[in-house]
Parts: sequence; structure tokens; C-alpha cells
Amino acid sequence: MRSSKKPSNSSRNSEVSVIFGVGSFFKEMNSKMAWLVGRVLPYFAISLLALQGFAQSSSVSEEGVVQNHPDRPQTFPNTAQAITEQILRRHPEVLVVAFHAQIPGEPINRVVAINQAQWGKFLWRPSDDIDTDTAKSQRTVAQVIPATHRMEVHMPLHTKTGDTIATFVCVWNFKDEEEAPELMRKSQQIRDEIAPDILNLQHLLSVP
Repeated sequence: MRSSKKPSNSSRNSEVSVIFGVGSFFKEMNSKMAWLVGRVLPYFAISLLALQGFAQSSSVSEEGVVQNHPDRPQTFPNTAQAITEQILRRHPEVLVVAFHAQIPGEPINRVVAINQAQWGKFLWRPSDDIDTDTAKSQRTVAQVIPATHRMEVHMPLHTKTGDTIATFVCVWNFKDEEEAPELMRKSQQIRDEIAPDILNLQHLLSVP
């Protein structure tokens, strides 16, 4: 995702989409959860999105095989990977940390850093629609899946000057859906903690 203009303080957290899913189908947010989100995050515009809008795979080759490598050789481990490892050491309760960015010269977003255990499957993999759209729309998307007790928070990533350059993702396990607002808060806190250390997209993709 190429750099976009610096968002205002009000626009950084202007919209959050909360998606609840069971298997491959989404269910409506229950009233208890709606009350919690309303109390904890009253300044967010909460919307439930249909699965169809985000379920499509974003980038495959003509043969239908996902290309898990960049078009041009990239420095790796990069600064994004160094930050990933730092976050996992500081916050061992986070299940997965990932960065999605548009490598200069490429038309798509890719996973440019993620937990080492996920490298074989996800590193350099083209981003899906949610992770491609997040930085463009400045919208945070929280995917809550009760069936697997898993929550993914997809957030626009800012630099130290406030420019948006990528998508940052935190994945959590939870025991109860009521934990969702707190996990969203923690995700955004982690995102904001690393922003002062990020100069720009080139820095994120460079040698740490």
C-alpha cells in the first residue's frame, strides 16, 4: 500500500467494522456484544459487513496458483520483521503479528513480515481484500470468529509523522466474545507503540 496523506486525529479511528463469523458464514452481532462495543468504543462507527465483500482472494496467477514471492528480490529479514519479533517478545499473548504493504513497483499488497512459524505459508503472499483495503480506507476491521475463538484486527499502519503506509494485523485467541473490545484496544495500542519507530515504507522494507 503506497503512502497516503496524514490522517487527522479524528480520521485515524473514524470507522471500525466488526465481522462475526461461524465457519464460512457470518452471524449478526448479538445484543450483549453490541452493548459492550457501544460502551467501550462509543466514538467508532460500527458496521457489520457481509462475507461476500471480503471473501475473495485478491491475487492469483493466471493458472490460479498464489504467487508467494515478490516480483523483485527483497531484503529479508527487513525492519517490519524485526518489529514483528519485538512485538511478539513484548506481547507473548498475541497469536500472530503481520504487516501487509505494497512493494514499490508492484501493483498489489503482500505479506512483508509475519511470525517465523508462518513464513512458509504466508510470507510474500498477496494480501486479501481486507488487508488491501484497510490502509486505503483508513478503516479498522475486526473479525471475530466464535467457532474458533479467534479474533483478527486489521489496522492502517502509520509512520512517526502520521502517514499511512501499510496494514498492520494482530491475531488473538479469546475465551469469550466479550473480550473483543479489549483485544481491539490492545491491538491499536500495539500499533501506536511502533509508529514512532517507522520512518516510511522504504524504511519498513529495508535492513533493520
